[in-house]
Amino acid sequence: MSTAKVVLAGFLALFLLACPLSLQAEEPALRVLAGSGIPEKADGPPQKAGFNTPYGLAMDSQGRIYVADCYNNSIRVIANGMVGTAAGSSKGTDFYGFPLGGLADGHVDKAIFNKPRAVVVDGQGTIYVADTGNNVIRKISQGKVTTYAGTGKAGFRNGSVREAQFNAPSGLALDKAGNLYVADTLNNVIRQISPQGFVTTYAGKNTGEAGYRDGSLAEAEFNEPAALAMDSQDNLYIADSGNQLIRKIVKDRVETVAGTQGTLLSGTNYIQGSFKDGSRTEAAFNFPKGITVLENGTLIIADTWNSRIRAVLNNGQVITLVGTGENGKAPGPLYQAVLGSPVGVAYYNKNLYIADADNNLIWQMPLNPTELKAIPNFASPSEEIQLWVNGVRLELNANNKPYIQEGRTILPLRAICQNLGCRVDWTADGAIIITKGNWQKVFTARDPNLQNNNGYTMVGLRYLAESMGYKVEWVPKYRAVTVTDSLGVE
Repeated sequence: MSTAKVVLAGFLALFLLACPLSLQAEEPALRVLAGSGIPEKADGPPQKAGFNTPYGLAMDSQGRIYVADCYNNSIRVIANGMVGTAAGSSKGTDFYGFPLGGLADGHVDKAIFNKPRAVVVDGQGTIYVADTGNNVIRKISQGKVTTYAGTGKAGFRNGSVREAQFNAPSGLALDKAGNLYVADTLNNVIRQISPQGFVTTYAGKNTGEAGYRDGSLAEAEFNEPAALAMDSQDNLYIADSGNQLIRKIVKDRVETVAGTQGTLLSGTNYIQGSFKDGSRTEAAFNFPKGITVLENGTLIIADTWNSRIRAVLNNGQVITLVGTGENGKAPGPLYQAVLGSPVGVAYYNKNLYIADADNNLIWQMPLNPTELKAIPNFASPSEEIQLWVNGVRLELNANNKPYIQEGRTILPLRAICQNLGCRVDWTADGAIIITKGNWQKVFTARDPNLQNNNGYTMVGLRYLAESMGYKVEWVPKYRAVTVTDSLGVE
C-alpha cells in the first residue's frame, strides 16, 4: 500500500476514534408525550394525565396542543409540560360508566360537549370544535363556549349558522380568508361556513348519499370524509375514510391524491380497506381518519385501522413512517414501535404528534419534513435473513446474502454502502475505499474483519456499525437486519 494511503488510513482511524459522535445519530423513536393509558379524565403532569379516546389534534402558533378528548366530552390542552382542560365539564356517567355528554354553552368550566372529534385554532387563538355527537360546530373564545353553527339536530340543511344542520361533523380546516370547512361525515360532503355566518355545501352532492367521483365541486362524491387539512396555498385535503382514499380540492375541482379502491364490504357502503406502500395509484389505506400537511406539501396520514402513520410524498410515493400493522402499544425505534388506532395528527417544529384512540394517549415522534424515511415492512420470518437499508429491502443473490457464522451476522459490504449512496473502490493492492461527499473510510488489504464469499466482500454486523458509523440493528422477531445512514454527511 502506498505511503499516502497508509497515512490516509491512519488519519481516518484516528478521526473515527477521536470524533465518534460526528458519525453517529440517535435512533428516531416513538415516545409517549402524554397519557397514562387508562381511560379517565385527569389533568396534571403528562405521564399521569388521563384521556378517554382522544381524537383530533390542533396546534396553535405557540406550540400548544389541543386535543378533542372524545369520550371525556372535553377539549384538552398540552402546554408548558402539563395537561389541562381548555373547555368541557361532566354530567356524570351512563349505565356503562362512560361520561355523559350534552349541549350546553357558557363558561369553559361549565360548557358541555358530546363526543367532539376535531379542533382547529385560528391566528387569534379562537378554537373551533366539531362537536360530533351534537351535530354542531362550537366556538371557544375569551373563556366562553358558544354554538357557532348547527341546530343540534342531525340533518342536512344549508343557510344561516342558526338554521343549518349537520350530521356527525368530524373534521375541520380554516383558510386564509377565515372560511371554516367541515367534513360533514354522515352527510358525505364538505361544508363551508363563511365569516359572515352562512353555511353552504362546498363539495359533494346535496343528496347526502355516499359515493366516489372526482370532478367539479358539485359533481364530486365522498364516503364518510373524516378529517381535513389546509395547505399554505388554501388547497384542501380530505381523508375520505369510507373510500380508503386521500382526496384534494384545488381550483374548484376534486381529485384523488393517493389510494386505490377495492370491493365493497358486504352489507355496507364502505370500500374494503387494505395496506400497501408504493406509488400513489398503488398505495392502499384502511379507514384513514387523520391528516395534516407539512410546509413542503408532504401529507401525513393517520391510517387508523392499519395502526400506522403514512406519508404521501411530493413525488407521489406513499411510505410508512411508523407502525408495524399490529394493534398494540410499544414505544421505541420507529421500525419496531406499535400503535393502537391513530386518529389525529399534528406537526410542529420537527415533531409529529399522534392521538391514539385505543391507547388513550398522545404520542410524539421526531419528523424532519426534508428527510422522511420509510420504515421496513418486514416479511414473515424465515431461514433467510432479511436485509433492509434505509427502509428498502435488498434483493441479493446467493453469494452475497447475509448469513450467520459462529454467532456473528455477516453482511455484504458493497451492496449496503452503494445503497446508502457511497462510492466503493478497490485499489490495486487490495484496499477498499468507501467515499461519500468529503467523507472516506479505508479498509486495508487483508483486513481480518472482512471475509470473501465467492468474490463478494462480507463484513460483520457489529464491525460495520463501529467502523462506518451506520446504525445497524438485528431484529430477531423477523430475522432481519436494518441499516440506516447516520453519517451526517452529504
